[in-house]
Amino acid sequence: MEKCKLFNIFKDYVNRNILSNFTDGKCEKFVIYFDALIEWNKKFNLISFKTETDLIYRHFCDCLYSTKAILEITENVSGLRIADLGTGSGMPGIPVKIALPNIKLTLVESITKKCVFLEDANKRLGFDIEILNKRAEEIGQNPAYRQKYDFVLSRAVSKFSPNLEISIPLLKIGGYFLVHKTKNSAESKEEGLYSVENALKHLGAKLERIIEYKLPEQELDYCLLIFRKYKDTPKQFPRKPGIPEKKPL
Repeated sequence: MEKCKLFNIFKDYVNRNILSNFTDGKCEKFVIYFDALIEWNKKFNLISFKTETDLIYRHFCDCLYSTKAILEITENVSGLRIADLGTGSGMPGIPVKIALPNIKLTLVESITKKCVFLEDANKRLGFDIEILNKRAEEIGQNPAYRQKYDFVLSRAVSKFSPNLEISIPLLKIGGYFLVHKTKNSAESKEEGLYSVENALKHLGAKLERIIEYKLPEQELDYCLLIFRKYKDTPKQFPRKPGIPEKKPL
């Protein structure tokens, strides 16, 4: 499909289904990001998608549900500190930044070549995103980042309990952790919400809300899990790199 037509369809879909103020200027930023992803994906496996339409719907639209949730939680987004952990190709953080340009965004990614892409995308978009080429376990114990964020986002990290352990310590009390899942994954007794009740108690967070949604041309059902931090996370969390995966809470 011609790119101009594809992005007109994208803009109309977002305005009708996700965000009511999705402007031409924001759509143009997505075109810049789209071009960067296509270019860099030829160099190494940055992100998986079947077609350009799949990239738009499965990835861009999915990420914008984090924006929808943030706007439902707080009307004043200017200056919000938001971190995206294990961001990879920049999702959901960069789409959220495009939609909400006045946030202060930190992207955390441990793989150096992906950070090189993120720096390039940041420059192309004209943003001032902070990009940390570090493990989330490290920044979670750093006073400059621990309990400093209003929102923490996650999309690509697979194991749920370790994901919570590296995310919740970064949140202020009253802050929110937003994690994208398929509905089947969220409901799974082995790796879904049932499996992290103990972790939530240790970390000081509770499930606040679930947003369920469908995406065009996708067979699976999706959801956004919204957790709220209600007390300080004990100082021993997150544990050292590798331990959360080997010994989940």
